[in-house]
Amino acid sequence: MAKDHAHIITTLRDNALLPEPCKFVFLSGSMVRGWGNPTSDLDITLITDEPWVSPSAESSFVALDPPIIKWEKIHADGRPWDIEYWQDSQVDQALAKVSHEAFNGDQAAWKLLTEDEIAFLERIPYAVAASDGEWLAERREQQSASAYKSVLVSRSLDYSDSFVEDSCGAGEAGDLDSAVLSARLAFGHAIDALLASHGEFGHSPKWRARRFLKVGPQLLTFDRYWSVETMRTFDPAEPARWIEEVISLCQRVSMEVEV
Repeated sequence: MAKDHAHIITTLRDNALLPEPCKFVFLSGSMVRGWGNPTSDLDITLITDEPWVSPSAESSFVALDPPIIKWEKIHADGRPWDIEYWQDSQVDQALAKVSHEAFNGDQAAWKLLTEDEIAFLERIPYAVAASDGEWLAERREQQSASAYKSVLVSRSLDYSDSFVEDSCGAGEAGDLDSAVLSARLAFGHAIDALLASHGEFGHSPKWRARRFLKVGPQLLTFDRYWSVETMRTFDPAEPARWIEEVISLCQRVSMEVEV
């Protein structure tokens, strides 16, 4: 993507979407990672001290104080722009949930991370500064020193183990359709745990293959992963065989991935 960051700031200001003052602006998403296509959004995040107030803004709810983040959407430079507003204090709280103290504590605050919070934290390692990069450098250092990786691995393994149990239970009850779907979900979360253990996490399954190729984990070849992801070996006449194969893979990942 073009690295005309001054143009980004100017476009935001011209559309009355740049708060004054604004602490930091960064770019993320598939366009930044080199994975975008002609219809991909450009993801832009603005960090402020005060809430963004605008009659056109949409809201998403997070488990933070305040419990709302705002976002806008415009069309510029031939593509949609998704513009998200986070208060710096909200970032503090999200990072506090993945601290070593929170991860090892009794309250398990990390389990209260919402999808929007996870998506935000996911962007920090690869984000590109559109303004002074000092804020981003400090946040990266803070995240790197946290239990962020362990949180993501544990979270994905928990989901995987839960769906493995569901698949086994459904299979024992003779509900093979549900068992197949649960096994497939378990596998997706197991792969997310594997990739997160290598520092590559994404909340959207659509980029899982891209992330797998980037990491190239020794535990599983891409062909083996892709065979299960696309259900290449699934035989409708013998679903139990495929279920057993997938559950075995999930359990292997669960045993070998380090939290």
